[in-house]
Amino acid sequence: MFLSDTGMKRMYAHVKWFTGEQHWSPLSFAEVITPSFLFWLGVTLAGLLLSAIFDEPLERLRPVRRIHSLLDKLKPYETLILRLGLGIGLLLQLVTGTFLAPELASSGSWVTAMLAIALAGLLHRKLLPVSGGALAVLYVYALWKYGLFHGLDYMFYVGIVYYLIVAGTRWRRGATPVLYVFTGLSLAWVGLEKMTLPELAYDIVHEFDIPTFGFTVEEFVLISGFIELGLAWTFIVGILSRFTSLLVTLVFVTTTMVFGFKEIVGHTIIHTLLIMFLIEGRGAFKTPFQFHGSAVRRYAFVLVNFCVLLFGLMALYIWMGQQTYGHAH
Repeated sequence: MFLSDTGMKRMYAHVKWFTGEQHWSPLSFAEVITPSFLFWLGVTLAGLLLSAIFDEPLERLRPVRRIHSLLDKLKPYETLILRLGLGIGLLLQLVTGTFLAPELASSGSWVTAMLAIALAGLLHRKLLPVSGGALAVLYVYALWKYGLFHGLDYMFYVGIVYYLIVAGTRWRRGATPVLYVFTGLSLAWVGLEKMTLPELAYDIVHEFDIPTFGFTVEEFVLISGFIELGLAWTFIVGILSRFTSLLVTLVFVTTTMVFGFKEIVGHTIIHTLLIMFLIEGRGAFKTPFQFHGSAVRRYAFVLVNFCVLLFGLMALYIWMGQQTYGHAH
């Protein structure tokens, strides 16, 4: 079972920042995979293929090279940016009586103390492993209290913990790629929420009167899920990393204008990671996209493994959700 010993039989999901509905269970595969789903899957695959095709040609353009050259000069400040952004995010959590995310309520003085330790550890580079250890404790506690199903929304904390622990070691160069992977997995997991628990997102669209740009609410939510999955995959495989970081940042800025302060609390740390990705680009190591020599193999790798990610994670999401909360919708 993925329920904690507190006995809370609730649906904790990312959209639960804003909706009071607590009794949904993920749809089955047969309910998710509709003609509309397959159509937008095809559109997403086409978008990923174009991204893969133009990934390197775009970087050879002179204006793009100049921008990359300017961003490369900021790479020595990446750790400082993480310390500042993470510190602001943790401070907001302390002020609002939450930890890690807006819907995770701080339930004791020891949680506040761990947040304070994580915040204090950011003040000096040598204390970053202390901060990482405190965040690791809080994340494990969140998994225990709220369940693994919900805790996977915030996998990016695993990447942050690893980064803080190895920041002063020879493994530092590999820390940002780890951040890319876990941030991408978090974004993918949240995207699956819109595909398998669409009713929750429907409530948000209606409650906040979010424009759907001519699409039905159902299609708009499905498209949003595919956009999140597609962007997540570009992070994981290393396609147009800087462009994707900028795009996701602009999306989050837009949602902040709609949802307000709670969105700021929830996304400050994510914004920090996106700024780091904008500066880092591909980084010093080969990305998964670059492992294959020929262009055809690279494109096939991107498309085939996106489907593996989508349907593999979806099967896990549905199974975990139904095991935890039952099969009734």
